[in-house]
Amino acid sequence: MRLMDRIGSAVAGAGKADRPGLERLALLGLVVVAISLPVLAIAAPGRQVPAYELAVPSTVSAQMQAAMAKAPPSVAPPAVPTTNAGWEAFFNPEPAKTHARISGLLATYRLAMTEETIGGVHCYRLRPADGTAKAKSLLMNLHGGAYTGGAGESGLLEAVLVAGTTRIETVAVDYRMPPSHPFPAPVDDAVAVWKQITRSYPRYRLGIFGTSSGGGMVLAVTQRTIAARLRVPDAIMAGTPWADLSETGDSYQTDRYADPVVYEGELSVAAKQYANGLDLKDPRLSPIYGSFSGFPPTLLLAGARDLFLSNTVRVDRKLRDAQRRSQLIVYEGQSHAAYLSGVEFPETLTAMRDIAAFFAVALK
Repeated sequence: MRLMDRIGSAVAGAGKADRPGLERLALLGLVVVAISLPVLAIAAPGRQVPAYELAVPSTVSAQMQAAMAKAPPSVAPPAVPTTNAGWEAFFNPEPAKTHARISGLLATYRLAMTEETIGGVHCYRLRPADGTAKAKSLLMNLHGGAYTGGAGESGLLEAVLVAGTTRIETVAVDYRMPPSHPFPAPVDDAVAVWKQITRSYPRYRLGIFGTSSGGGMVLAVTQRTIAARLRVPDAIMAGTPWADLSETGDSYQTDRYADPVVYEGELSVAAKQYANGLDLKDPRLSPIYGSFSGFPPTLLLAGARDLFLSNTVRVDRKLRDAQRRSQLIVYEGQSHAAYLSGVEFPETLTAMRDIAAFFAVALK
């Protein structure tokens, strides 16, 4: 006879004198049921938030306030590119202006830039042109742009800002991108460049940095170096990393309309084009689901209104759980990657000082 049948028989035949034992037996039956039944996922009701106008924060600079006031509404675009040329036009509609901006920044920061092939991949090399380069150190940059944008000079802003501020020679990787070159091509390119750098500069202190999808790639490349027993970077910076390509994490909901960056229709399409048919939670695509054991000192940046704030906080937690050194900075009032707005923004200069201070210590 099954256990639950025996319990039922005992309940039916029990008298008042047997009531304490009956209660214990019934309780045992409930425990057995709880253990034997499959765990059912119960969707908790959401918290109702009344509609209200989200004011521009008064705690950011006047320049940032003006930019936020002009930001477009957080709505999905009417159409999303399906080709590399389409994405390039989407992210870089005026190449001449992009070239002028990068040229101006190179002059401002006294940097010399050359193009070269490293590990079979097109790259830009940035060097201080005034003899102030930090000795025996080199950085590799992986640009952002939702894995589909940032080709050529349009992906150089962060590299120029960091190289100019840190005075560390920097290699910016112009990796292949989807739709023509989905995963694993972008990460393969980054690893190929990293391998060549480690061979060419075996005695240098080496770091990797990137923002958004670039930050996600920094984490993925670091996990790849550890798994493949390659040289691990001495330090990394992952700015507001796209560490989870799926729409998982609280800030995907709470900052859905606070951040001009939108997941629906834009990032979701780019994620699928990059994933090449794989599950978006595959740890090779979304490093938050991978291992953080063996990671080097890590700097994480995000904003208080950042769609990827949860991505960043979750990475920090994974690093701490793995007993790795993590420094998390959350900038007041900023949306996704707003710290890269430009040198005319105090917030950008602050972030660059934070990054420079981190690498100055971590690459010592």
